[in-house]
Amino acid sequence: MAHAIRITVDVPAPLSSEPAADLAERARLLLFVDEVRGGRMTRATAATALGMSLDAFLIAAGEHGVYAIDYDLDDFRRELDDITARGA
Repeated sequence: MAHAIRITVDVPAPLSSEPAADLAERARLLLFVDEVRGGRMTRATAATALGMSLDAFLIAAGEHGVYAIDYDLDDFRRELDDITARGA
């Protein structure tokens, strides 16, 4: 990243027994996953910013409910109904 900002977050000590560096890395990943979920960043941009391959980011994001393909479920159902109706 050409330009970065530092964000400091206070976390109560009993919250986790993970080392601070591990918590920071997980928080960083979740921040980027949330940016993708909110449509503020592409999956490829997030992967690059995290220093991950796109495949690795897609796997990690999928574990948090952000999948590789962003397809509205209602649109999918309508299209499936249309396909089924034409084939019947």
